[in-house]
Amino acid sequence: MKLEVKVITPDRIVYDGPADSLMIPGKDGYFGVLPNHAPMISALDIGELKIKNEFQEYYYAIDGGFCEIKKNRVVIITLSAQRADEIDDNAILASLQEAKKRLNSKLESKELLQLQITIRRASVLLEVSRHRRR
Repeated sequence: MKLEVKVITPDRIVYDGPADSLMIPGKDGYFGVLPNHAPMISALDIGELKIKNEFQEYYYAIDGGFCEIKKNRVVIITLSAQRADEIDDNAILASLQEAKKRLNSKLESKELLQLQITIRRASVLLEVSRHRRR
């Protein structure tokens, strides 16, 4: 038995197909999904989404969102999802370095929080991009 999985962003359907298992970044930590999972709705965090299908694994950097699991169907709605082969490491590294430099300057709490989120997103993107080199 397989899961039917859809990963949707405002711009496109990123993934629409079968899966044997998922590893999803929930707000309270990562959780796995296998066929016949109990129905649930969960808020998602910035993190790495792993979709495993037979002998292939797909990795996406997602930017939070929500997922619904019901009757072997999983729908993930997120602001952005980038597959490992879509990530430009050089641009992400430059963004990460710039954000880290700005951490040393005097910032208001709102700016500091935004920088921390930028650093977290960049770190996840770099982690996901490593999968294409394996």
